[in-house]
Amino acid sequence: MEDTRILLGKINASLKKNLGKIIIALLLVFLISGLLAPISVVIISIGGAPAFILAGLVMFLIAVILFMLQISFAQMCGKMYREDPCVLGNLLDSFRDWRRCSIMSLGYAVSAIVICIVIVQGGIMVTFLASGGNAANFDSEAVLGSMISFMPVLVMACMGIFFLLVLLPTAFVHLVLMDNREMPLLTAIQENFRLLKGKKFQLVKFLFRVGGFWLVGAFIFLIGSFAIVSAMYLQPETAEGTLGVLQLAAQICDMVYFICAYTTLIRLVTGVAAFYQAVRDEAAGKEPPLEIASSQDSL
Repeated sequence: MEDTRILLGKINASLKKNLGKIIIALLLVFLISGLLAPISVVIISIGGAPAFILAGLVMFLIAVILFMLQISFAQMCGKMYREDPCVLGNLLDSFRDWRRCSIMSLGYAVSAIVICIVIVQGGIMVTFLASGGNAANFDSEAVLGSMISFMPVLVMACMGIFFLLVLLPTAFVHLVLMDNREMPLLTAIQENFRLLKGKKFQLVKFLFRVGGFWLVGAFIFLIGSFAIVSAMYLQPETAEGTLGVLQLAAQICDMVYFICAYTTLIRLVTGVAAFYQAVRDEAAGKEPPLEIASSQDSL
C-alpha cells in the first residue's frame, strides 16, 4: 500500500475539496435522526403496555434506518475520496440497495442494543457483588441512576466496545457492497474478512493517525461539559453570577465537543475508505505494503 503520509495527504485533499458536501450530508443524517426520535416518545405518551411495546419496535426500526443512512454516508465519503461522481442524493443509496443494507443495519442495531444492555447489566452486577451480594440491601434502581449520572463515560464505553467488536471487523463491508452491486451480503462480509486479515491493528493505528487528535478533543470536552453541569447543580440559587459563567462554559464545551465529534466521524470514515483502497491496490499488486510511520503528521 501507499505510504501513510501519502494517504493522509490524499485524505486531507479530499476533505478540503468535498467538506461542504460532506457536512451537508452529515447534517441531513442528524436532522432525520432528530425528526424520527420524537415519534416513539409520542407513542409512549399514549400509555399502556401495547403503546410501550409499539414504541420499542418503532425505536428499533428508527435505529435500523439511521444505520442505513450512516452506511450511505460512509459510501459517499468513499466515492468522494476516489473522486467518483457523488451527489447528495447518494445519501439514499442504502435504501435503493435495501435487501443487503437493511440486513447489515439490522445486525448493527441488534449489536448496539445488546452491547448497551450487557454494559448496564454488567455494571449493576459488579456493584451488587461489590456490596456483598445481599439482595435485601441492594437498590438496583439507585445503582442504575448512579450509572446514568456518569452518562459520558457510559456512552464512550458503549461506543468503544461497539467499534472494537462490530465496526472494526466489518470496516470494509459497506465499500465492498458499493463496488460489487450484485454480490450477496454474506460474500461481501467474507471478502471484507479477507481484505482485513492481519491488518486490523494496522487499520486502528492508521485511523488514530487520521482522527485521533479530534477524538481525544471530543472526549475531553464531553467530560468537561459533564463536570461543569454537575458543578452547576451544586451551586446555591443565589450564586447567579457563578451560574451564568458555568452555563456559558458548558455551552462552549458542548459546541467544541460537537465540532470535534463531527470532524472525528468525517475523518475516520474517509480514513477507512483510503485504507480500503490502499489494501485493494496492494492485493492487485499495484502498491508496496503500507508502513505506519511513528512520527506524528498534522491532522
